[in-house]
Amino acid sequence: MKANLAALPWMDAKTKDGAFAKLAKMTYQIGYPNAWKTYAFAIDAHAYAKNALAAVATEHARQLGKIGKPVDKDDWQMTASTVNAYYDPSLNGMVFPAGILQPPFFNPDASVAVNLGGMGMVVGHELTHGFDDQGAQYDGDGNLKTWWASETAAKFKAKTQCVVDQYNAYEAVPGVKLNGANTQGENIADIGGVKLAYRAYHALRAGQAPIEAEGFTEDQTFFLGFGQAWCAKVRPDLAKLLATVDVHSPPEWRVNGALSATPEFAEAFHCKAGAKLRPATTCQVW
Repeated sequence: MKANLAALPWMDAKTKDGAFAKLAKMTYQIGYPNAWKTYAFAIDAHAYAKNALAAVATEHARQLGKIGKPVDKDDWQMTASTVNAYYDPSLNGMVFPAGILQPPFFNPDASVAVNLGGMGMVVGHELTHGFDDQGAQYDGDGNLKTWWASETAAKFKAKTQCVVDQYNAYEAVPGVKLNGANTQGENIADIGGVKLAYRAYHALRAGQAPIEAEGFTEDQTFFLGFGQAWCAKVRPDLAKLLATVDVHSPPEWRVNGALSATPEFAEAFHCKAGAKLRPATTCQVW
């Protein structure tokens, strides 16, 4: 990411310094929290509502107890068993629970290319969130603060609009288009995540003999690993609903949308100019 930031032609030097500073302060936690939460309330096996109310009261008290104390950057917002990950702009930190560190995202027996296509893309995705349309509004200390030069901010907005327009053209189900504005942060992160993971995979494999697997080149297995991580089956009614409320694009477009903005994919699979996943213009912010 640091090398990527340094090479951006549209970002001025002062704004780049702010980006470097934010990146240097970004924290991450992997697997499980450094300190486990305690649940100091009685559980009654025969009183669900009572248990639920006690849990809510305990959590409310825990949150109030933070007042006047230093910010706890180790405080997790999800359980270690959750198959998910997140970036918190107010803490400038990423969290990758143990739940997602298993197939199809990560497999100790898989190749570097496949794991970077799966879990590597997720890491790159969350890292990019620190610089998406929302994350870019926070500085390295998690404060809502303007650290962009006005001219660079205008270029950034134009690039994000390109992504909005790209995803506005996709359909969740026939006749129902995606909301590119609502999903822009996640789409920016998906595109950036693939780009960063691909470069990280090449850095890790530098100087080593390429590995072929079942007729696929190593680059191709990277992209296959990415695609397989997002396999899903959704009923049309749910897909229609999610298209209006979800900040994520449907899995099909999380994959095909990001790959349409990734020239390396077209090169790996020898896609001809003008093919579905090799459009004439591509949208990349980071």
